[in-house]
Amino acid sequence: MKATSIKTRYDHKSIARRLGTIEAREAVKGFNKNNRVTGLTNGAFSLISLIEAVLEITGAADVIVSTWSAGIYDISSVGSLMQSGNIKDFKLIIDRSFATRKGQYTVSVDEIFKPENIRTTNTHSKFVLIKNDKWNICIRSSMNLNENPRCENFELDNDVDIFNLFNNFASELFSKQREGIIESRAIVDKTFGSLFGDEKFTEKHKREVKSEW
Repeated sequence: MKATSIKTRYDHKSIARRLGTIEAREAVKGFNKNNRVTGLTNGAFSLISLIEAVLEITGAADVIVSTWSAGIYDISSVGSLMQSGNIKDFKLIIDRSFATRKGQYTVSVDEIFKPENIRTTNTHSKFVLIKNDKWNICIRSSMNLNENPRCENFELDNDVDIFNLFNNFASELFSKQREGIIESRAIVDKTFGSLFGDEKFTEKHKREVKSEW
């Protein structure tokens, strides 16, 4: 089993806020390289709005998004950010169930992001990595890449050690998994087990799921 000890390079000052505004800019107001912003929202703004607000601070950057689900408006919004140059390079990590749940969106996802920039795995983890020459930002959140008018939480900072934890995971997934949106459990599970060095867990889970059928 893989273990990583996280020792941050410096102590972050924290900004903690609860918001009921549609303005994601208010959520990241005061964010800089030496602090961390943690918040609760009522879902009035979405993850894509939060990404846009952070990009206004960082300038153009490479972006990786891991999400369980995605809506067509947010998919299109990412495409617009790519066309404008605000997102220089974009990669998407999506859950295997997406093709079953949101099959009507798979063509749009492929057309906008291209299969080589998409990887499928077993994930409920929502995170965003925003990187350029000056920033290494990691957003951890309960938000998927869609609108959801419910209580959501988020946290973001410019801690390179935390960034690398998530970025190394993404890099390994992209190097091991076949490109594009994949429905096959057999293909996804094989790679998923190797990411955490615990193929036995994946096999055990498959047997348990099969027995429930």
